[in-house]
Amino acid sequence: MKNISVFFLLLLAIVACNNPQETPSAKEDNTLPAADSNLALQPEIELYIWKVNAENCRQKNPAYTPALLQVDTLIKGINQMHEGVLLQKIKQGHDTLYTVIPHSGHLTEEMGSTGAELYVADVVLNLTELPGVKYVHIQMEEGSHAQTGTWQKEDFAHYKIVE
Repeated sequence: MKNISVFFLLLLAIVACNNPQETPSAKEDNTLPAADSNLALQPEIELYIWKVNAENCRQKNPAYTPALLQVDTLIKGINQMHEGVLLQKIKQGHDTLYTVIPHSGHLTEEMGSTGAELYVADVVLNLTELPGVKYVHIQMEEGSHAQTGTWQKEDFAHYKIVE
């Protein structure tokens, strides 16, 4: 009889565990947290180090912090700056960061030569700021205004730093 009682208690415990009762503390809280007024006043942080312009100038991000020095962070920032062109990391080998633009038609055919140069300058000047990255290889389908290549910071030395 004692074994039967233990068996029923064990069975009851198993059934209770498989059918949890929702308690008020376990209910979903669909309320949004109160907005932090300081955050609401701050502009969204842009994820880049350098931004170039058609006057052969480059300007440092005023919100730059060393926390931006991460491959994925900078690529995300480059993709935000240049909508329509999606840069992806392939790998890093020795001192070269290998990237690809899988759908490069917008860059190679629609942005013009100046737009393509500005894009590559943004990519290279930002990504060569990463420790250990001296060269950036960008793989893309060749077009009228850009093609696959490997660049270094010195290729864009003519972009003067402005405040």
